[in-house]
Amino acid sequence: MGVDGTWHLTLDSAMGKQEFDFDIKADGTGLIGTGSAEGREVVPEIIGGTLDGDTASWKLKVRKPMRITLTFTVKVAGDEMTGKTKAGIFGSFPVTGQRT
Repeated sequence: MGVDGTWHLTLDSAMGKQEFDFDIKADGTGLIGTGSAEGREVVPEIIGGTLDGDTASWKLKVRKPMRITLTFTVKVAGDEMTGKTKAGIFGSFPVTGQRT
């Protein structure tokens, strides 16, 4: 089934659950797409997206409430994603997602 589609991800951070939506498409061994976060200003284009088998990774720049780059690394299994998100100096947090 691949990674292509619209995904809703939940990041379980030290500040509580953070919700993100992504439209992702495989482009060879790369990923292209856009992301959004409820209540946060983000640069919508994902950055540096890669795809290696069932593992996908990409970055999203959050502008507000603080400037931070989030790095998502997930495994895709059907309509589910599981993995982690690195949040700069704040460390890494678990992330799960569903294709919508």
